[in-house]
Amino acid sequence: MKSLFGALTGSSRWLSGAALGAALSLSTPADACGGFFCSQVPVDQSGENILFAVEGETVTAHIQIFYNGEAEKFSWVLPLPAIPEIGVGTDALFTLLRGQTDPRFNLEWQNKENCWGGGGCRMMDAAAGGPPSANEDGDGGGVSVVAEGAVGPFDYKVVEATSGEVLFTWLNDNGYDQPEESKSIVGHYVNQKYVFLALKLQKDKAAGDIQPVVVKYNSSLLACVPLKLTSIAATPDMPVRSWILAGARAVPLNFFHVVLNEKAYPWLDCANNWGWWFGGGDPCAGAYEKMVTDAADAANGHAFVTEYAGPTALMDNLLYQDGKFDLAKLEGITEPMEFMQEMLNQGFPRSSLLQEVIRKWIPKPENLPAECQEDAAFYTWNIETCLGYMPEGWTFDPVGMAADLDERVIQPAKAAQALFDTHPYMTRFFTTVSPDEMTKDPMFSFNPDLPDVSNQHTVKATPICAEGQTQASSVEIEYGDGSKQIFPTGDPNSCEPPVIEGYLDNASPYAEIQILPESGEPQTISAADVHTREPEIDLATATPGQSAVKQNPAVAGTIDGKAGTFGAGETLVEVKPDTTSSGSTGCTGSGRSAPAGAGAFLLAGLALLGLRRRS
Repeated sequence: MKSLFGALTGSSRWLSGAALGAALSLSTPADACGGFFCSQVPVDQSGENILFAVEGETVTAHIQIFYNGEAEKFSWVLPLPAIPEIGVGTDALFTLLRGQTDPRFNLEWQNKENCWGGGGCRMMDAAAGGPPSANEDGDGGGVSVVAEGAVGPFDYKVVEATSGEVLFTWLNDNGYDQPEESKSIVGHYVNQKYVFLALKLQKDKAAGDIQPVVVKYNSSLLACVPLKLTSIAATPDMPVRSWILAGARAVPLNFFHVVLNEKAYPWLDCANNWGWWFGGGDPCAGAYEKMVTDAADAANGHAFVTEYAGPTALMDNLLYQDGKFDLAKLEGITEPMEFMQEMLNQGFPRSSLLQEVIRKWIPKPENLPAECQEDAAFYTWNIETCLGYMPEGWTFDPVGMAADLDERVIQPAKAAQALFDTHPYMTRFFTTVSPDEMTKDPMFSFNPDLPDVSNQHTVKATPICAEGQTQASSVEIEYGDGSKQIFPTGDPNSCEPPVIEGYLDNASPYAEIQILPESGEPQTISAADVHTREPEIDLATATPGQSAVKQNPAVAGTIDGKAGTFGAGETLVEVKPDTTSSGSTGCTGSGRSAPAGAGAFLLAGLALLGLRRRS
């Protein structure tokens, strides 16, 4: 069985305990679904998630690790441009980031009277067009362990080598099994003078103990994702998300930037409203992601969308605030049920990590009766009965459990919150990448002259009723650029959602393909120029001192479609409905406007790093 070499890779084989979409409440009381063992704890499956905080040339990266397999078979290797400081983080960081910055799509209904509508990472060889090769110096090389220790649930080693061949052999000989196809990539990073962080779970740890890894290092490359490693076990069109914290808006240096065409999004099918269209469902779950995929494909598969750019204040006090957790109170509670209830009251997040902590300090004994075998029963609604089956002499240790919560939950949350308190500005990027497109590692710098980007996207919808009817037979959509289109809504006498076939077939997924410089306005290029401009951006590196720039107050707080997620794309051919017919009123709508933000659908994906179960 093999583990995937490398950081930041995703596969359909991997599972995470991270949440998609809206943030979990931090003060959720125990409920019927089972407290911390609620079946509603969300599970996410594929993709990549990483947060960078950049200050000068000091980079702190929080990297989420997802693994579903036997603990003793877990291993993970990450190349880094410098010897790092190593710590552990919290999955709640990414849960809350998703909840605060995921795109939202809203229809703002303009209802009429009596007419109702809807309720070093840089690769020089990539510019030359060839894949990286293994070290060819022929000296045999050597491997040195430059740091080692334990952090959180992990044992780690930091190694460096003079030969990719020798490092590849060392990794496999020491239990960090690498597939043969990773050999040339190992050699590439050795040639770039990278060190390698290699992790294993400690012998007494379970797979559920895995936490995000935090690495802090110095690099003039600033934020850089070693995406090339992902190609070994990546799935087609794998989602990749990165958040970058600094003093100004981040920009991709060696990847293009795409502004999506707002006229290519299926607003009538998928945006929120309270009438015909309920949002969600298979046609909508991947609608936005497909737009991003198609737009990135037009830029040679090397392009990001900016999904949010703005103040980090939206994360204030979400992960941690002084006085939130009262460990002294927990230490004085000797009854397990009362202890867990107090954990819920204090806002400990529901997560797989919390479940593992609870299992450690309140372990389920063997030979339980049927009514105690399920976690939700044993740890919540039937716990008083179930604890009667604990081994003789077992006692609950609230002091030990409180200390474990402090080390594994509270301190990582406090450190993560400090990032947002320290860095005033945040940029979120999204793309999808297939293995054959993972030919280089995306690097990021900063441009303080670009405006903020909102994750809230709204168009206006005005119902149009045929003569004698109060239920609309068509809808006029007004986009952000002021242009309008009219779409038929199907049979006004039917309560079924309309089927509008082909109305987006000819819409380009992107409004613009851009190169974002480190200052000034975006540079718009045509799709035909992508292949000639890409070698130019492949050579880009961050300007010294660029990470210290502050957001330009003249543009901060403004929203500009030209540099945002959505822009003004081509206008589709309108389909004019027949507005002269009459008939019954059908299902009468409520006539109320859709509340902003209520119609966001959740994006799929989010698993990071390079973990592959050994087969």
